[in-house]
Amino acid sequence: MRRSFGLTLVFLLLGTSLLWGGDGVLVVTEAVQLRVAEVFLEEREFYRAVTEFKRFLILFPESEKEEYVRLQLGLAYLRGGDYDGAAQHFHRLAERFPSSTLVSQTRYLEGLAVWKGNHREQAQDLFESLAAADPPSPYGPRALAAAALVLLERDDPQGARKTLQRSLTAYPDQVWVPQVQGAFDLLAGYEELPQKSEVLAGVLSGILPGAGYAYAGDYATGFMSLLVNGAFIAGTWTAFAQGLDALGVLAGGIGVPFYIGNIYGSALAARKWNQQTLRQARDPIYSALSFVFE
Repeated sequence: MRRSFGLTLVFLLLGTSLLWGGDGVLVVTEAVQLRVAEVFLEEREFYRAVTEFKRFLILFPESEKEEYVRLQLGLAYLRGGDYDGAAQHFHRLAERFPSSTLVSQTRYLEGLAVWKGNHREQAQDLFESLAAADPPSPYGPRALAAAALVLLERDDPQGARKTLQRSLTAYPDQVWVPQVQGAFDLLAGYEELPQKSEVLAGVLSGILPGAGYAYAGDYATGFMSLLVNGAFIAGTWTAFAQGLDALGVLAGGIGVPFYIGNIYGSALAARKWNQQTLRQARDPIYSALSFVFE
């Protein structure tokens, strides 16, 4: 319904704002072309939005709205998932308009694009540079909060907490102070989160198949591993005890991969448990700092 309304609005604008030039030539105004691109962006038609913003720049190269249009073009790249393209676009835009009032926003969006492209160290540097270069900007505290989340993803909760403390000290009157304080408090116990040892899980399953799974909290898989490996071990032992060496070798040969898989799988189960624990602890922190992504 919303998409249909938006596209209908585009056609209404086209119907009321198109101009006829001489010799029967149809002329599109800046307002119409810009609105077409904006509606596609609002309707999450990102590929079409990119096309229409580019069309605007081609049709109106001397427009006073060039910087705004280029910023929206970068947002279309970013929201469409082309993070590398968005990062490069925002970087060029900031260099093209270094004295613009939008340069801090542009640099911030570049940081987000780099971060979403999984270049965490580079993103952290961009956020830190922005916070240092333009402290009065509303993007200063947002950049510090974003830098803290990047540090958290880089398994540096202590660094993340220090960065949030810097934000609270530098921006005591910011509207986001309660959220930053909440995230800061949540990080206090982050380093004390319980973790399972992958090595210990593997060793336990090496001694008793399935024990490592049980240690990692996966009791069902541990029980199945014990049954399967127990059956192969019992079958191999019985065959050799009865002098059926060929059968014993066969049963043992088939059982070895299951035994090794039981050890490796237990280590993975411990890793999965750790990741889930960290994710559950991170989610409320991300929620508290959701203004970073607005």
